[in-house]
Amino acid sequence: MTYFSVVQIDMHPAPYVAATGSARSAQILARLVAERCPGNVFGIRDSADFKGPKSNGFIRDCARSVEVQTLAAQELMAEADDNPGQLLKWHVYFYDSGAGESRFTVNAYLDHDRRVRAKCEADPTLAGRAVVYGDGPSMETLYLMLDAFAARQEATA
Repeated sequence: MTYFSVVQIDMHPAPYVAATGSARSAQILARLVAERCPGNVFGIRDSADFKGPKSNGFIRDCARSVEVQTLAAQELMAEADDNPGQLLKWHVYFYDSGAGESRFTVNAYLDHDRRVRAKCEADPTLAGRAVVYGDGPSMETLYLMLDAFAARQEATA
């Protein structure tokens, strides 16, 4: 079985927080722990990082808490039909500058990257969003999604 680790990436070397069996469950744990431990930044690795430095006990206990584990399980179950392989979740953001040939732009960020996603969601030019499961979307995929989004926008205008 492949394990994935949640690590605290705002410190060097990144201390270990928790390990889990899928990329998506690690991503959910990283986001939930970050919500409960503000000021800390968490990421994931595609290996079990048991032997490295450990984060403080409060953070590790938070990741293992009944609340966090229950919320993570509920989220995995809720998206089981859309993501049966428990792959990484990417949020794709579409922006509308309002004029010109290149009026729409696109960006994609990982689900657990809370700080960047909060900035994207607060952007006044945000025109839409989508979700992609799997490896990071390629530029070609993003541009195809952008073209489809722009066509829908033009059709409804």
